[in-house]
Amino acid sequence: MIKALKRAHPFVVFTYFAGMFLLAPFSRHPWMTGVQMICLCLLYFYHNRSLKKFFPLIALILIVAVTNPLFVQRGRTILYADTHIRITKEALLYGIHYGCVLVNLLLVFSIFNQYIKKEQWIYLSGRFFPKLGVVTSMAFGLIPRYQNHAKKILNTRKSLKSEQAVQRVMNTVSMETTWAFESSMNQLDSMSARGYGIGKRTHFHLFRWERNDWIHIVEIVILTILNLWAYIHYYSRFFFYPMIIMPAFQMRDLLWMLMMTFQFLLPCMWKENFDVRN
Repeated sequence: MIKALKRAHPFVVFTYFAGMFLLAPFSRHPWMTGVQMICLCLLYFYHNRSLKKFFPLIALILIVAVTNPLFVQRGRTILYADTHIRITKEALLYGIHYGCVLVNLLLVFSIFNQYIKKEQWIYLSGRFFPKLGVVTSMAFGLIPRYQNHAKKILNTRKSLKSEQAVQRVMNTVSMETTWAFESSMNQLDSMSARGYGIGKRTHFHLFRWERNDWIHIVEIVILTILNLWAYIHYYSRFFFYPMIIMPAFQMRDLLWMLMMTFQFLLPCMWKENFDVRN
């Protein structure tokens, strides 16, 4: 998958993730959400082999699952009730489901950051929205620099000066804010000296649209349209309240689950992954 997406045109990669962004946040059916979560977890562990980074996502599901029944007391099946609170099975399952939806969205963003780098984003947005492309690329570059610089300052102050943790963090934030303003002014002067904002600028890139990109974009668009059609016609009317009515599993459901799996794992099936010449 890494080889296929890195060799693909940035527009193909962006379209692939756009299809996932269309489906992941609006999923309402448990089967649909479950298939998405399995596929996204496979992709996530393919890039991040450590389970430690996945524990906060599990904690997020648990937090949403626990807090939703406390604030939403709808549903017919009562699991616990007293004079102040009523916990229902529907509210608990609803919290678990939407905790999984939030985790799916975070996983899509995590995988998205693995492949859409600053150069691809400038190429995609710079042609039509040049100012947006420059601002976004600056933000992509500033945030990691800010984090790395803050870590250096914190480690230095720990070794050179004994102070409380809160005071150390406050001093670091103050120093980082000053550094960020100074760095931004230097970058602004550098960009002005190079002529940004004066006339139309060109930029150099190595991206080429090839025949495989046409094939990949057609595959992505077809699968996205089919899955959106299935969601609108069959799975968008699933409700947790006032009670859960799970329809019987049909072959149609298996078909659309396979279609969803193909869309999310599509780059793993592209032949560039198995081309030993590259």
